[in-house]
Amino acid sequence: MQIQQTLSRLDDLLHQCRLDEAETLLTQAVAQAQAEADTDSEKLLRNEQIGFYRDCGKFPAALETAAAARALFEQTGETDTISYATTLLNCANAYRAAGNYEDAFAAYETVQSLYARLLPPDDGRVASLWNNLALLYQETEQWEQACTCLKQALELVQHDPDPTRTGISAANLAVSLLRLHRTAEALRYLQQAEKILIGKTPSDFHVSAVYAGFGDAYYQLGEYARAADAYEKALPEIELHMGRNNFYEIVSENLKQTYARLGGGRPEERGLRLCERYYIAFGKPMLERNFGAVLPRLAIGLAGEGSECLGYDDALSRDHDFGAGFCIWVPDDLPEETVQQLRNAYAVLPKSYCGVSRVAMPEADGRVGVCRQSAFFRRLLGTDGVPETEAQWLEIESGMLAAACSGAVFRDDSGSFTAVRRKLSLGYPEEVRLRRLAQALGRMAQCGQYNYPRMRQRGDYATAQLYLTEFCKNAMEACHLLRNQYAPYEKWLLRSTAELEGFGALAESLRNLLLLPPEQDGSGQIESICAAIGKEYTAMDKTEKTTAQAPFLADTAKTLAAQAAALEKHRATVEQLAELEFRTFDKVQGIGGRAACQDDWETFSIMRRSQYLPWEEELLEQWLAAFTAAVQAGRNPIMEKYARMMESTDPQLYAGFADQLPELSPEFVQLREAVIAIQIPWMEEFTAKYPHLGSRARAIHTAEDSTAQTSYETYLRGELSVYPFEVLYGYGRWVVSLYQAGKNLACMTMAETVRAYGYASLEAAEQACAETPLSGIPLQL
Repeated sequence: MQIQQTLSRLDDLLHQCRLDEAETLLTQAVAQAQAEADTDSEKLLRNEQIGFYRDCGKFPAALETAAAARALFEQTGETDTISYATTLLNCANAYRAAGNYEDAFAAYETVQSLYARLLPPDDGRVASLWNNLALLYQETEQWEQACTCLKQALELVQHDPDPTRTGISAANLAVSLLRLHRTAEALRYLQQAEKILIGKTPSDFHVSAVYAGFGDAYYQLGEYARAADAYEKALPEIELHMGRNNFYEIVSENLKQTYARLGGGRPEERGLRLCERYYIAFGKPMLERNFGAVLPRLAIGLAGEGSECLGYDDALSRDHDFGAGFCIWVPDDLPEETVQQLRNAYAVLPKSYCGVSRVAMPEADGRVGVCRQSAFFRRLLGTDGVPETEAQWLEIESGMLAAACSGAVFRDDSGSFTAVRRKLSLGYPEEVRLRRLAQALGRMAQCGQYNYPRMRQRGDYATAQLYLTEFCKNAMEACHLLRNQYAPYEKWLLRSTAELEGFGALAESLRNLLLLPPEQDGSGQIESICAAIGKEYTAMDKTEKTTAQAPFLADTAKTLAAQAAALEKHRATVEQLAELEFRTFDKVQGIGGRAACQDDWETFSIMRRSQYLPWEEELLEQWLAAFTAAVQAGRNPIMEKYARMMESTDPQLYAGFADQLPELSPEFVQLREAVIAIQIPWMEEFTAKYPHLGSRARAIHTAEDSTAQTSYETYLRGELSVYPFEVLYGYGRWVVSLYQAGKNLACMTMAETVRAYGYASLEAAEQACAETPLSGIPLQL
């Protein structure tokens, strides 16, 4: 038979912890070897069988196989060979595990005699003998003799090219030292073993003994919380490699006693915390050991669908797809070979943790494990990341947006995955939010204020209840939109509404309305809820043109739709102007050649959109028309802007072409400087209030200019210098109005910038910059 192929297949199955299939393969292979009278192959297979049955706790089968293996050698008189000694060592281990200690001691003695005659004293197989004999001494509670054997084994394996054997010997020695209550010494050996064994793919089954040893050590020291954590790590490792054998039962009992010391039984972990602990226990060591080169490019956490990701898991929500697991989000350009290696490594992690096993369901496929970052967002949102158009935003169910922002990221060194989630977490763009709010209020009016009472008047209570349910659903969605939050799917919609700031009482009113018997009229409660929603809208509305509490929400919906349309128009004008500027910027020929920013549309568009979004629509359209006319006349306003700046940054070069620029009238210059005088203190105020953000912006004053640095003041002067007088005049009037209203245009502009990078406010961005100096927020304007 092809024995090497069979053994290779066996290794694969054991590597994947597919124990049932491994047992079947061994049984069939032994039968085949016997049928073919292939004694050499049968010897090898019997040795594999002995170890397999021993590790799985199937001791009768292990003893039966041991007898068959010995007979193969004894019948042919091959009992004075290294092969027989190795087989007898496996038999001795089976006798020991089955409790046949007398037979075990006799077998070890024979092996020791054979190895002494047939092997050099420093052979690795001698160390294996000492390790296994030590286990027998441990089981017969001869701890000093066990320590003596293990120290001999440890000395032999110290220089082995494979450090695994050192780790195994150190772990075994620690166990014996613990029984002698030499706890500090045992911990040192456990830490040595942990460094060697932890994080392998799949994990080495000896690591379970290391974790159990840590549990015993911490228990002896009275550190019961750490002991419980160690035992929790040991149990899934034992189950993964050996099933729920006697070792599993011993550690389970130790864990039970440890929790009793802590004042109770095993505490119930919330799903997200369970998964984070599971990652720290098994995922983190595996990734650090095997994927250190790509780990900085990976994001790890748990997010997406699932009650635990929203923090809403309870006993009833754990009936499917709940348990220990985590996601590894990989960048799109990571080679497929590496991605598959990650999948293989994840697949052989323990399947349970803290007494919880994940119950996978077909519809939950892909919720944990390895996934490309774009695929994660595409599955939930239909886009590779943040939606780019209003149509895309409107097509996505709010529950899917909530799922994309749910859960937690445990690690993301590059920040790319977190950056997308941060932008999504800002909520809908304002025009989209208003559009969806208009739809929700319109449905509330149609279903609750109009159709519900009409159906009741007709005596059609069933249909009335349908409208009532639809009214309540849209009311809850409206509440989320008023707080710029994504509404989760229906299962948690009411609970989420109750948790929104200021909506606890309204959620209770909705709950009572939904529980109202059909024969009772809920029209009064509906009007009360509509009034509360109307009041919230009035408080939200920034136009200050709304009447308090619109009696019919359909009117409010129309107002919202008009506001959304105005914002859509404004954003379209901003986009049009930014695109026109970029096309013009592309044609600018710099003195030192083409600048890198001329090929960076993303950053350019963020900077320019941030500047123009605060502008009034009329002023914006006036400047767009003037800019367009200038380009059509053959001028390049962007080139002129940068040329004007050189009056300060490079006066000598500027003097050579100054006469080619349009002449500025004294009135124009006077108005320009008046505007600059208002805006400079705004920038000074911004930098003082947000120093970390300010450090990323330009120097403020023209006096700080150089050929390598253009200040905010000089840049602003160049910007204003290309405006036609009527645009500069309108801009100046607007700046004065902001000043009179106590507003700061620098802060308004910067707020738009940091929002484009995913921060809800200047305060949030300032904190991020303080914590992460290289957070990637360019603020130069």
